[in-house]
Amino acid sequence: MHASFSTRQILSAALLAAVAPRLAAAASNRQPDFNNDGYCDLVMAAPGEKIGTLKGAGAVNIVYGTADGLKSDNSQGFSQGSGGIGETAGANDHFGIQTAWGDFNNDGYSDLTVSATGEDGGAGSVNVIYGSASGLASANNQVFKQGVDGMQGLRTGSEYFGWALATGDFNGDGYDDLAVGASDEDVSGVQYAGAVHVIYGSGSGLTAAGNEMWSQDTLGIQGEAEYIDYFGSALAAGDFNGDGKDDLAVGTPWENGNGKFNCGAVNVIMGSTSGLTSAGNQFWHQDSTGIANSINGYEYFGYALAAGDFDNDGKDDLAIGVDSETIDGKNNAGAMHVLYGGNNGLRATGSQFWTQNSSGVADACEANDRFGSTLGTGDFDGDGFMDLAVGAMDEAIDTKNGAGCVHILYGSANKLASASSQVWSQDTAGIAGAAAGGDSFGSLLIGADFDGDGKDDLAIGVPYEKVGAAENAGAINVIYGTGAKGLKSAGNQLWSQDSSGVGDKADKNDNLGHGAY
Repeated sequence: MHASFSTRQILSAALLAAVAPRLAAAASNRQPDFNNDGYCDLVMAAPGEKIGTLKGAGAVNIVYGTADGLKSDNSQGFSQGSGGIGETAGANDHFGIQTAWGDFNNDGYSDLTVSATGEDGGAGSVNVIYGSASGLASANNQVFKQGVDGMQGLRTGSEYFGWALATGDFNGDGYDDLAVGASDEDVSGVQYAGAVHVIYGSGSGLTAAGNEMWSQDTLGIQGEAEYIDYFGSALAAGDFNGDGKDDLAVGTPWENGNGKFNCGAVNVIMGSTSGLTSAGNQFWHQDSTGIANSINGYEYFGYALAAGDFDNDGKDDLAIGVDSETIDGKNNAGAMHVLYGGNNGLRATGSQFWTQNSSGVADACEANDRFGSTLGTGDFDGDGFMDLAVGAMDEAIDTKNGAGCVHILYGSANKLASASSQVWSQDTAGIAGAAAGGDSFGSLLIGADFDGDGKDDLAIGVPYEKVGAAENAGAINVIYGTGAKGLKSAGNQLWSQDSSGVGDKADKNDNLGHGAY
């Protein structure tokens, strides 16, 4: 089943498992170290969490890194309206549906952004919680809503502000900035065309002063705002031209092209000393010159995005998921493109096209695998080249449909390579948990160095994992990086809200580890 706007309404927790295709979370290269102790920390969002009697209100748990990996000591939990956090929890707000982090006030502590796309009937909001020596703190936390307190846009109740989040320093001033997708924004009277808001960092943190709103109707931006484009459904920030200012890639996976529906496209807006600028912006799709494959309907190019420097040349590269690509007659098998950075931004020259049938990639294409539905980056072997995690969260493991798996492609001077590639599932030898139908292992992919050994580790969301008797409670597997061999099963962890010290309880439809729809 392919999504139409009617399936894009904010979902109750009970329905989160049913909607398809699901939409990927944004990836970020920023490392989440909220207490600046040199160890990255894990954000465990449970957007289906029940708060009191409010179903689907949502919550976020934080587990802190140590030299021995993630530990529940000093873990934290946040929800709207508790412990000094702004706003009030509401049914189906889905606080935690997306998260991202960056240092918005340049104080050395990572700060956390959490979206609640169901806020105010689907208008959406984004909370910002700032880091400190003792971890995340409620002091000076902020709530951003479009059309409120100086933010651009209108607030009518169906924009889904916060559908995607990405952080980057778009003006190169040393303060991270926040891009917020409002995928269902009406633009120039066109319903569900989509827009992206950009909020800039400062010495006092994020500020609405000078905030921007970008769409395909913004002067100079390629493309055109059209009905059900969902511009801003996926976001990724990276310095694609190596000029020291981050650029923003914007997924428009429901874009039509050449008379075909929902082919998908990606806009790239370049950074400058004055922030994002339309000058030199790019527009990519599967009929772009030099890009492998061709446009077909209902493939959703731009469904997932992730930025990283896979060839370590000083310019970030962009991975683009095409989760419903048909491969060898197998519908929704999925695929993934990689465009490499250059002096003028991303370029088609040397781009790559990956599927589960690519030489050296473990597994094989099957219908409904949705390879490329999620993407994440990290340097898992510590060699200086970023590596790419590719989710196929609807992969069947043996006879377990929708159990999910994750592929790892390792970076090199010759770009991403299938040599030493890996595939992980909950049935991989030594991995905690067990693959089960509909678990969606790979719904969330976070690369970060939780044990501070110089090699990134991989957190993998399993939002429909059964925990005890609680259906769809959700969990997160963490696989640790090592030297030349990359990720290893030794010492891997399985976290849930029933894990000792987390300070919460796994309940039905919490959907911990949710990162894609």
